[in-house]
Amino acid sequence: MSSREIQHYIFQNGQFTFSDGATNEGMVISRYNISLARIEYYFIPDSNILAYRSARAQHDVHAHKSLGHLIDISKITSAQLIN
Repeated sequence: MSSREIQHYIFQNGQFTFSDGATNEGMVISRYNISLARIEYYFIPDSNILAYRSARAQHDVHAHKSLGHLIDISKITSAQLIN
């Protein structure tokens, strides 16, 4: 997916299919990396979403690194929101 297409799915629970065929439920988040001057995208698996939200509420600015992993959004082939 392009950065424009993925914007509808940022910080939303969804089911994401990757180019390697893996389908995972979770949430894609975006973070700005100041030192590299770029936007990075992280995938937070469904099992870590509550912990991620709790950590963010407590101002843990590194929660995305400890509870998720860096992804290349061009490897996401499809996404579907989950209610």
